[in-house]
Amino acid sequence: MEDHHAKHRILVVEDGPGEREALARVLKLEGYEVLTAHNPDHALTLLDEPVSLVVTDLKMGARNGLDLMRTWRGRRPSTPFIVVTAYGDVDSAVSAMKLGATDFLTKPIDPPKLLDLIRECLLAEAADKSSSTARAVDVAHGVERLIGVSTGIERVRQQVRRVAPSDSIVLIVGEPGTGKELVAEALHAHSTRAAKPFVVIDLAAVPEALIDSELFGHVQGAFHGATADRIGRFEAADGGTLFIDEVGGFPLPSQAKLLRALETQIVQRVGSSEDRMVNARLIAASSNNLRKMVQEKRFREELFQRLNVVTIEMPPLRERREDIPLLVHHLASRFASGIQKPLPKLTAELHGFLISYDWPGNVRELRNCLESMIVLSASQELTLHDLPANIAGIRPEGAVAEPADESSAADDLQLSRLEKSVILQTLKRMEGNRTRAAEALGISVRTLQRRLKGWTGEV
Repeated sequence: MEDHHAKHRILVVEDGPGEREALARVLKLEGYEVLTAHNPDHALTLLDEPVSLVVTDLKMGARNGLDLMRTWRGRRPSTPFIVVTAYGDVDSAVSAMKLGATDFLTKPIDPPKLLDLIRECLLAEAADKSSSTARAVDVAHGVERLIGVSTGIERVRQQVRRVAPSDSIVLIVGEPGTGKELVAEALHAHSTRAAKPFVVIDLAAVPEALIDSELFGHVQGAFHGATADRIGRFEAADGGTLFIDEVGGFPLPSQAKLLRALETQIVQRVGSSEDRMVNARLIAASSNNLRKMVQEKRFREELFQRLNVVTIEMPPLRERREDIPLLVHHLASRFASGIQKPLPKLTAELHGFLISYDWPGNVRELRNCLESMIVLSASQELTLHDLPANIAGIRPEGAVAEPADESSAADDLQLSRLEKSVILQTLKRMEGNRTRAAEALGISVRTLQRRLKGWTGEV
């Protein structure tokens, strides 16, 4: 996983050389990139540098931190500011907040508190970007729904933008729960067919005997229960897009009919010999290895070649862990809003677990996990205790409930073991790099070091 801190550059503005270097050292030890400036004028020469957050002293001679913030935010209004004030300087702190400072600290600075504030500011900034994306979803249903900053998801977004305007068949492959239908919707939304129907058929949910009827329609009397003519999904998508999910679920006889429809743009309803012209773009998805199915004679090679024109591969969530905080905020906001609850806070331990867990069910599993926690929790703070048992392994299935005190002690012990396991696995994955491991876990390096010291002789 990519080091999250390496993406963030902090600008420290402080006229005292000793304090300036001490702050820079604290931030560098935490893994951030650091720029320093000895006064506001010097800081403004760095306006074009990529800066994620500014920590500035308030009193610095002729021009102060408020002057710097006014000018800087006039050019780059989204940059978070943490303002450092003298103890008891309430008026200045209030002025700073009115100008848009994210927060303020009083001298002498407590490094752990500063680091906590920086983390909160950066997470809030990422959350705001995610919320903006979520708002765009309601309007566009396009690539904005593919939330994330990872290389893998950005590659998918670029492929969608390039392929969408054409009428080429697209095959979307990836593990279950990775968001293949979202990609199909984005392809339709960015195509010239966006104003026409987007029709979905999930073959995994259709009985084999009814697949032909669902896809091509039927006429009255075609089979038992066919009491009236029925239009199929292909015809329903005329002029628009047909999305076939789990295309590997087609039985071989139906595959031949699908191939004919793709090559001729002609369909026949079940029980009829009448040809019907259909102009629908096909997007298909599969979580199975279709090439392997071809080798095993379970999928027609001609159909595979017809589908395999443009392939988009969805990365599993475990390969895009840097996207998990954005997904967590987006999904949690949606669920909390849906049941009219305030957006809950997540403890650092839970945040770290969500990032470190491998999510075999991918985004779908993450979504279900968050929904369960938010719906069932009576607190405004979610902890490891709130994880569904099938994910956390806190309470084995079928376990007999113990008396309240013993059960609580057992849960605490199990949570301690879980935390240790998560931390050690993350350290191993980061090849012993404690800064990267702490970031992946959502905790500070100091917290990680305290945990490791508590397991003397075990790490």
